[in-house]
Amino acid sequence: MRFVMIRCSLHLMKPHSILLPAVLLLWQPANCEQPGQLDAQKILEQTKNATALILAGEGAGRLHSIATGAVVSANGVILTAHHAIKGAAEVQVRMPNGEIFDKVELLGVDERRDVAALKIPGRSLPALTPGNTQTLAQGDTVYAVTNAGGLTWSATQGILSAIRPADEVPGAGSGYRLLQFTAPVAQGSSGGALVDSSGAIIGIITRGGASAGFAVPIDSVLGLSEAGHSTALGSGSFLQLPAKAEASVPQSSAAIAGLDPKQILNNAKTIFVQSKTAFLTVDTLDRALIRNKDWPKLGLTIVQDRRVADLSIQLDRPLFTYIHTFVIVDKRTSVVLGTGKVTAFDGSIASGRLAHDIIAIFLAARSPSTGK
Repeated sequence: MRFVMIRCSLHLMKPHSILLPAVLLLWQPANCEQPGQLDAQKILEQTKNATALILAGEGAGRLHSIATGAVVSANGVILTAHHAIKGAAEVQVRMPNGEIFDKVELLGVDERRDVAALKIPGRSLPALTPGNTQTLAQGDTVYAVTNAGGLTWSATQGILSAIRPADEVPGAGSGYRLLQFTAPVAQGSSGGALVDSSGAIIGIITRGGASAGFAVPIDSVLGLSEAGHSTALGSGSFLQLPAKAEASVPQSSAAIAGLDPKQILNNAKTIFVQSKTAFLTVDTLDRALIRNKDWPKLGLTIVQDRRVADLSIQLDRPLFTYIHTFVIVDKRTSVVLGTGKVTAFDGSIASGRLAHDIIAIFLAARSPSTGK
């Protein structure tokens, strides 16, 4: 025979006046708590402790979006909605205990499911335990703690409405499942954890509205952090929540004040080349830079993904002219670090001279006389 222990609170009842002696007391169990289940307050408390506030910026401290993240590993792995951080020049992660992390890495992305894995340099962080989505049933109670509408760490409760193909949800794409739940999802909720009645995470919230929310099952995205590579995102040290930003000096001014353009050029490791004209292609300048004899001295790498670049070089040729121009820009702050122009009949001729002038700007910034 197998016995199961159930914890209950007991309420004293009045003795029955007819069928039972007056001295006999009846006890009635109430609020029984099944094994593996927690009450709502405990669930929301532990979920809040493992929920992050994510600020994404356009650069120079300009806030672009607010999202939520779920800590799934004590060593700092966080899952969130990819669309909330996609293309961000800077990212900051805040925890409910007041800790702020400006150094954030991107570990992996699932474009189809709209989920991304981030890493912060935290240790022994409160983390959520993955649940089993195969045992979920329609009508199960679910909980979430999110930063809905910019109101940080707001709690909500609902039920699991359905588990349906993404094809049935407008704008969600196809080829995966979604958990539909009744709790409302406001802007800022994306990336939050959906947890079950045991406090285990069962999904990452990616979309929804006032009447229904949708979350990606945790078992389909939990392995994102194991891709084996990471990309450092720009420091979000100047990012602030809107209320604080409005009461202080404009974000862009605070972030840019005191910056040394030469130091930015000196510290840069990666560049991204883009062109606004068909007369001077990106590949043409890339080849000209690499062929220049002074290029190896810079220690720079040309990248094809704008998100991992420190600086960008913007090429152009105004209409009805033979003037080819370049602008070197710090991606995080939008500060212009150098400009130049070359007059030539076509881009292939101009590229060599443009490469020479671009490299000269970097060499000047990195020479001993600049304080390197």
